[in-house]
Amino acid sequence: MLTTILIGVLVLIAFFYAALPLLAPGQADPLPDDRDPVLVDLTEERDALLRAIRELDAREDLPLERRRQLHDRYEAKAARVLTAIDERRGALGGALGGAGDRRAQRGAGRRVPVGAVAVLAISLLLAAALPTYLLPRVSESDTITTTDVDAARRLQEVQRAARDDPSAANLLALGDTYLGLQRVGEAEEAYRRILSEVVPVPAAAYKRLAILSLQSDLAAAQGWLEQARAADPADPETLYLLGEVAFARQDLATAEEAYAAFAATAQGAADPATEPRLALIRSLVPLSAAAQADPSLENLMAVGDAYWEAGEPQPAVASYFKVLTDHDPNQPRALARTGQLLYVAGRPADAANAIERAAAAAGGLAGLDADSVMTLADAYAQLGAWAEAAATYDAYVAQVGPAAGAAAAALADAARAQAAGTAGGGGDVQALPVVGRQVFTANCAECHGLGGEGGMGVRLAGSSRAANEANVRDAVRFGRGMMPAFQARLEPRDLDAVVAYVTQVLSQGQADRR
Repeated sequence: MLTTILIGVLVLIAFFYAALPLLAPGQADPLPDDRDPVLVDLTEERDALLRAIRELDAREDLPLERRRQLHDRYEAKAARVLTAIDERRGALGGALGGAGDRRAQRGAGRRVPVGAVAVLAISLLLAAALPTYLLPRVSESDTITTTDVDAARRLQEVQRAARDDPSAANLLALGDTYLGLQRVGEAEEAYRRILSEVVPVPAAAYKRLAILSLQSDLAAAQGWLEQARAADPADPETLYLLGEVAFARQDLATAEEAYAAFAATAQGAADPATEPRLALIRSLVPLSAAAQADPSLENLMAVGDAYWEAGEPQPAVASYFKVLTDHDPNQPRALARTGQLLYVAGRPADAANAIERAAAAAGGLAGLDADSVMTLADAYAQLGAWAEAAATYDAYVAQVGPAAGAAAAALADAARAQAAGTAGGGGDVQALPVVGRQVFTANCAECHGLGGEGGMGVRLAGSSRAANEANVRDAVRFGRGMMPAFQARLEPRDLDAVVAYVTQVLSQGQADRR
């Protein structure tokens, strides 16, 4: 409604500005006849292109190569427009000189422009009667790119389709488009409309609602997936997701049944990870049942160890916590592994305290596993306890031996340099790799691996390209390929630190897979 009012106001302004002066006999036309419309359009296009170039140069959220491509494209187009302006001015020549005389001759015989007035009146009526369409906001920045415009047009299309025909397919397309624009609330609203307006409800609607719930409510996600399975019992993706969500919630009976059904599908049979995952779940079922029937220290430790060795630290520590609270508050392995999870959760002080208690109960650091020793060293470094960090890194190297590679030794040297620098007023530069390890763990390890062994991202451990500081710095600042840019996310010191860690530590040795 507000948009309709604004359009009406604009039409009225145009009416009074252009039409009413023409109704008075002998009134001179206030619009200058000597403004060539083609030249005006070219001038406006030139100004828009130059403004777009300035805005593009100020953007830092685009990769450097993408900015260069757009900059070159805009400059080339601006050059063509400037050439067209020069050519148009040359073609006009002296034609503008006599415009004043011609305007004076035309001014005396004006009649009421009935056609123009009618068009303006019709425009006003249409503005009030027809529904309004505005380009939705699809960009977080003030600069609108061609990609934003295309996304806006696509959103308009699916909005109209869903309004005219609220079928399951159209509402799914609308929700998916909102989701692609990161408008999660509107996406969920579109999916929920399917539940209330479409019969029967397709499994895809339940599945999408489950995906939206994964980050905040696993129980709700499992409920949606169970409804999706009821709607389409043979859908492989639903079976896989149900198995994973049930496993995360330690609902092993549901997880086993869903994974077994997934393994029976063609997609599940072709996935090499299916059978090992199903075997893990089946091995945990009796251990979990035994712990529920008899929550003794041995049974709880068996469940925790099985989860931990399978790479599932959250349920493992849940079992270890029961050991610490109900049986032995100083059980070394339970304490040390709880400390590792506390460190990953961003609680280095609590992590150091837990692993120190574990070391005391185990008779020293040598009684702990190597992963816990390295985590304790990292926690000391993050807390600024540089001397303790250096000694603990040394203990890790001594425990692991040659398999530790050069990375841990380099971290120990950097921590020693920082400890000496703290006492003498220097050492910041030498300690950058230690700080960089913390930054890398928090921001990069998910894709590149905790020890730089690679994964979704490229391998960094032992890589000659990772030793090139300029190459690494540009990749961290501006992103590369699927890697996002971190210049806006990291403080300058943290950026320097992670570059130092990659170039001075990871690139020099084998991956630390702890």
